[in-house]
Amino acid sequence: MLNAVKMDFYRMIRTKSLYVVILIFVMMTVISTILCKSEFDDMEIQQDNYETVMQEEDNDTVNAGISVILPTKPGEKVTVYDMFYANVKGKEVALFLVIFAVIFSAADFKSGYIKNIGGQTRKRFYLILSKAVSLCIYTVFLFVVFIIAQAVSNQVILGYLKWGPPEEFLPYLGVQLLLHAAFALFIMAVTIIIQNNVISMALAICLCLDLMAVVYSLFDHAAQKIGAEGFHLAEYTATGRIAMLPMALENTDLRVSLVTAAVFIAGSLIICGAVFQKRDIH
Repeated sequence: MLNAVKMDFYRMIRTKSLYVVILIFVMMTVISTILCKSEFDDMEIQQDNYETVMQEEDNDTVNAGISVILPTKPGEKVTVYDMFYANVKGKEVALFLVIFAVIFSAADFKSGYIKNIGGQTRKRFYLILSKAVSLCIYTVFLFVVFIIAQAVSNQVILGYLKWGPPEEFLPYLGVQLLLHAAFALFIMAVTIIIQNNVISMALAICLCLDLMAVVYSLFDHAAQKIGAEGFHLAEYTATGRIAMLPMALENTDLRVSLVTAAVFIAGSLIICGAVFQKRDIH
């Protein structure tokens, strides 16, 4: 098992797409900060953005597409936490996470390398688990890169560096890290099961853009018909929790998010492992 993890980790850091994705991600972080600064300089837009964010948190609504809206109160300085929250809530981080997750998960299948290593492993599930560990490491790395790039962007573009309240920032960071890892493993499982990069990538992007809202609404309508009033499927998905998580976490938010992440992680690994174990490697 340890050798499998080392093998996948080495393969990951030698993948050129890793550095391409990270480079584009850093560039998008800088561009996002520049655009947010131009909006923040306008007091009317600043007030509208703040009211929009507060309304979304109160109503647990999710907008389609990727939108970065600052939650900064009018008259206050933009913190790294504000920028982190806006980008994470808009699922910009999730988008770059799952793009690499699809590329990485399908690489050894596409090259045919899995045929060689699959027959030498005592349990095929170890190969799935090693990919999951590598993607979790990548998730942590992406978050670290994002925070550093955002801090530098705030200092250079905004002219100051203010982190925000650690008692809110750190719990939010930890929960989002777990939710993003769960989302990455879900996309990994989909990629390995269907073995089609185009469909997997399209699904990942649709989930990040919340284009699955129509499907969710059908489940919500069916649930209401059987008496489950107020049920919203999006609240119990990884991407839904990523978008709906408020800045100041309450116990309910924390509990639902942790359970959702745990279910997605366990379910992805179990189902993907079971399918991969029975499938002929070709």
